[in-house]
Amino acid sequence: MNRPSAPTDIEEFEHALAECVSIATRAMPDSPMVSIALPAEHGLRTVACSHERAELLDGLQSTAGQGPCLDALDTGEPVTATDLGADSRWRRFAAESGLLSLHSEPLKSEGRMLGVLTLYSGQCGGFSEATRVAVRVTAGHIGVLFRTAVDAARMREVAAQLKEALTTRAIIDQALGIVMAQRRCTSHQAFEVLRHVSQDRNVKLHQVAATIVEKVTGEAPQRSRFEDPPPRKVGQA
Repeated sequence: MNRPSAPTDIEEFEHALAECVSIATRAMPDSPMVSIALPAEHGLRTVACSHERAELLDGLQSTAGQGPCLDALDTGEPVTATDLGADSRWRRFAAESGLLSLHSEPLKSEGRMLGVLTLYSGQCGGFSEATRVAVRVTAGHIGVLFRTAVDAARMREVAAQLKEALTTRAIIDQALGIVMAQRRCTSHQAFEVLRHVSQDRNVKLHQVAATIVEKVTGEAPQRSRFEDPPPRKVGQA
């Protein structure tokens, strides 16, 4: 079974889910309707589906306040119905859905509930073993996609913080050089001067440094330039 490319940020996560639905649907011989729904403030929010009706069925559960998707989210366990007409768990949903079989698979990542993958069918009797395998594989892969997206977002945040720290350090170093030349002091003594000014004025150290550089040179301090590496292609070592 093919797999969608890994998302590089959280925004791409939902696009990857749509690709998961497309791939999973092709791997299921029963040809069910497939949806992926995430918890929302009021019920469910469908983020990917193979058929428009699957999204409507997710919404029907939110409106009814009952259904397999909601049960799977609440319990963290798979929920299956092979003959919905004879199933007493969700009478209101069953009466309005027009379905006969369904399966809701919880989506998890490191114990955290992400959402639910649901199969809907108008045929009685449930789903084949090949379809059940495809559901489990897809659910596991979605957990991996989520972790990849989170890790990428965290790495970008750390990189941005590091870049900012290096940039402000470069400005402070320029100011230290000016103070050292003016006062004929060591770098440690110059730093103490900047620190005291920062505390007395309640202004960040790098802002004090920038003011000194601009006042002496008549120009804004030079900011170090850091080039981001080119994006790595999927599968590249």
